[in-house]
Amino acid sequence: MTIVNMTIDAEIDLDDLVENLGPNSKAYLTNLLKVDGEAARAPDGRTFEQIIEAAFYETRAMPSVPRALVELFWVVHGRAMS
Repeated sequence: MTIVNMTIDAEIDLDDLVENLGPNSKAYLTNLLKVDGEAARAPDGRTFEQIIEAAFYETRAMPSVPRALVELFWVVHGRAMS
């Protein structure tokens, strides 16, 4: 028996991927991505929104914020970092 390991880099357009899913596959994916009840909280009891908000303000207070973090907060937080 021969075992071959390969690493493949691929770019996937998630919008195209989701557009091509059937209704059952979309429902399955939606259920996988849902976070309900207590799972929506961190171990210390904060919600994801509270964690993101705190990280946003701590990062904004940094003297020099890397461009990648600025862009990440735009995507996650929906707010530009000034």
